[in-house]
Amino acid sequence: MRKIIVKSSPTSTGGKVLEGIETITIDGFGTTLIGMQASCPACLKRVGNIVAKGPHQQFIKGIPIALEGDVVACGCPEGANVLMPLTSRVGVK
Repeated sequence: MRKIIVKSSPTSTGGKVLEGIETITIDGFGTTLIGMQASCPACLKRVGNIVAKGPHQQFIKGIPIALEGDVVACGCPEGANVLMPLTSRVGVK
């Protein structure tokens, strides 16, 4: 089961998710969608858009919800900056 990503979720490079829909929250944090941004302290670009990795079946207004294992398209090598869940309470199959 992949966990849902929310604003402030960490990334594998020490960054964090910068955006989330504040009207749809999990434990008080806005739900993050594919295409939103996350930071990256490990590269010169410093920020990148979240890109889907694998299948997504949950959407908000037609946009996939970001899930554990999705990647940040920053200046790091492709797939090096991966999203990690902030909370382990909500996941999807």
